[in-house]
Amino acid sequence: MSMKCIRRNEHQRSLEMMKLATALLVPIFTVPAFGYVKAKVPLMTEWGENVTPQNAWRSYPRPQLERKGWTNLNGEWDYAVTSITNTPGRPRRWDGKILVPFPIESALSGVGRLLAPHEFLWYTRKIVCDPRPGERILLHFGAVDFQTMVFIGHDEVTDVPHEGGQNPFTLDITDFVKRGENELTVCVWDPTEGLTNSRGKQCLNPHECFYTRVSGIWQTVWMETVPETYVESYRIETDIDAGEVSFEFKVSGAEGGENVEVRVFDDGECVASGRSSGRRLKVRLPEDFRLWSPESPHLYTFKAKYSDDEFTGSFGMRKFEKRKDGNGTLRFFLNGRPYFLMGTLDQGWWPDGLLTPPSEEAMAYDIKMLKACGYNTLRKHIKVEPLQYYAMCDRLGILVVQDLPSGNGDAGSPRKAETIRRYRLQRQELKEMMDSLGNFQSIVMWCPYNEGWSQPGEFLTHSTLDFVRRYDPSRLVNGPSGWFDYEGGHLLTSRPGERRVTEHRPEGVCEAGDTVDMHRYRGPDMFKANDRRVSFLGEFGGLGHPVEGHLWRGGKNDDGNWGYGGIEDTKTRKGLERTYLALLDRLAENVKAGLGGAIYTQTTDVEIEINGLLTYDRKVLKFDPEVLKKAHGRIYGLMPVVP
Repeated sequence: MSMKCIRRNEHQRSLEMMKLATALLVPIFTVPAFGYVKAKVPLMTEWGENVTPQNAWRSYPRPQLERKGWTNLNGEWDYAVTSITNTPGRPRRWDGKILVPFPIESALSGVGRLLAPHEFLWYTRKIVCDPRPGERILLHFGAVDFQTMVFIGHDEVTDVPHEGGQNPFTLDITDFVKRGENELTVCVWDPTEGLTNSRGKQCLNPHECFYTRVSGIWQTVWMETVPETYVESYRIETDIDAGEVSFEFKVSGAEGGENVEVRVFDDGECVASGRSSGRRLKVRLPEDFRLWSPESPHLYTFKAKYSDDEFTGSFGMRKFEKRKDGNGTLRFFLNGRPYFLMGTLDQGWWPDGLLTPPSEEAMAYDIKMLKACGYNTLRKHIKVEPLQYYAMCDRLGILVVQDLPSGNGDAGSPRKAETIRRYRLQRQELKEMMDSLGNFQSIVMWCPYNEGWSQPGEFLTHSTLDFVRRYDPSRLVNGPSGWFDYEGGHLLTSRPGERRVTEHRPEGVCEAGDTVDMHRYRGPDMFKANDRRVSFLGEFGGLGHPVEGHLWRGGKNDDGNWGYGGIEDTKTRKGLERTYLALLDRLAENVKAGLGGAIYTQTTDVEIEINGLLTYDRKVLKFDPEVLKKAHGRIYGLMPVVP
């Protein structure tokens, strides 16, 4: 049997088994709790050391649409792991306690157990509800990897399993709950590799730049009470040329007759307001409104009211675009000025929480460190962070190039049924990601594909990039990032010596995004800028530097730790700094030739990959931040004057 058939049959069987696992309802017995204890791992951050069930992720989880009536469900839940093939129903006995929202494989979950593709992961806890006439009760999941079924008591709330591991999803549980105590149960299946799931850097057998798998709940679970008619989401766009901000609301519930009102505040003072009888609204700001940039991250807050629904949010006034400078070179512009993107590849992995940061403070530390080193950008690499992270980027001031988490692509292959199914799921997750993150002004560019191992082939690559451009015209599209870049009927590649002709793209399909993006580690190098696409260096550097006592594997430098291009000339701190500054000298020549941005690999070490500015435990910064800040300042100084 072909691998394609095996995978398809496995997928169908897994869906059937998830249904079977809930068909026979059996009594549930909970094992006694013996107190929260973190699992053993080689490294722990200082924030992870301080995590308890009482303080785990207590902040409001959706900062751009904040309401008052909400309940945080993070904390200790009962959990069990069962076999797909041997499970006749729900677990008869629970294995112990797990600390939500940390994934089961992580130390901070209190379990530290790998979940196999042939296993189900079950969670349960009690929730207290008070359903009232004219109100709805919503259950929110920040992210669950990968297929999720949800139950209240014996009733399934999810009509079909929710698929996707990186984006938030919401269930209306009003009609399933009773007043008082209810039993909430969650069942998850996560294959990690294969099939269609977008897994990012997760791997069943970690090696080099692929890391420990993450399964189940890994972002905040919470409930909120809303009116019968409420704002489900909204879209905000700022126009610095007109001095306006536009709102478009997506409403759930009864229609007709509702008014929407928005008041805008600057440092607590109301400076503008607007009112409309529809779902679209424009508000004109004072003539002296302030712009948002990494150097001056000024945010306005607002209060919105739609019928009986009220919530708050924030926005920044900025304009990010591509246009020609005074020399005729296409570059990035921020607020009317040429702007070089100097950033890092930010994987967002943690030794104690894996994909889940140990705390909000831990996330803020990484961003503040990058700012202190003179970076103005980060590329959030094939991971979607908790929404609080992007609010911090807005507030602290750093630009974000946001990747879609990769699946198993096969660039250049003919179209097959599995490729199409994977493509459709990626398109769904891409849209969900843009919907959930679209109101954060720090995000200036979407990156749907990282290298050939995430691309589904030329036609589908172009189709996806064109979809992104049409769906969110307010941002640029970086694509594809590295390896295979389709333009003008040719396959450009950043692999030395490779260039081959492919079929011409269909008429009307975009020119492979707004950037022509190269990955070249010990270069750096660049594709030549042209009249349509900005030259961008999506990854470079990757200088390995092991710090003894802060390594995931072993205590010494040669215990299998890995860096791009080796570590022989960067073993010492002086050698590392000297090599990095030499890279910047060569980068400066690229900037003069038209390079628009560069992303250094990477913010932190991750497991055995030791390319970070920081060690994996965030306890050692390998560079002098003042040296980096000064060097990056020289790069920024190469930007031409405004035409």
